[in-house]
Amino acid sequence: MSTKNSVVIGLAAAVTMILAGCGGANAPEEPSPAIVKAIAGSPVQQVQLTERAMRRLGIATSAIRAAKVTLADRTGRYKVIPYSAVVYDANGSTWAYLTTAARTFVRQRITVGAIEGSNAILTAGPAVGSAVVSVGASELLGTEYNISGEE
Repeated sequence: MSTKNSVVIGLAAAVTMILAGCGGANAPEEPSPAIVKAIAGSPVQQVQLTERAMRRLGIATSAIRAAKVTLADRTGRYKVIPYSAVVYDANGSTWAYLTTAARTFVRQRITVGAIEGSNAILTAGPAVGSAVVSVGASELLGTEYNISGEE
């Protein structure tokens, strides 16, 4: 057998082995980008993302901070979050996703007293210092409700 024929046969065998390993029963399954789990006694669910999903969605968080704000002629210390962290459900209720563990988020009800520029001033919500999702919150809501942009 010539060297040229040996190379062609070797390449054909290698391609066959590579293709046999792609998409067959032995191919590893891609992990789901998100796992949505029920929370006992709660109407909301926990959303856990893979590291790849976190990067793909560009998830970013911000800490809830306290600030002196005047609302309806009353000045006080209120909780402030980026307005981008606010999501609305089908009934118009306001929520924010809190980070509860690495790559894990739970939707929590908030009450928005005012919106000032890019900030939402809360009259009720999570504790100061809690981390809320400030980029990607609407994608988490879609994931929790199993809403897809695909038809």
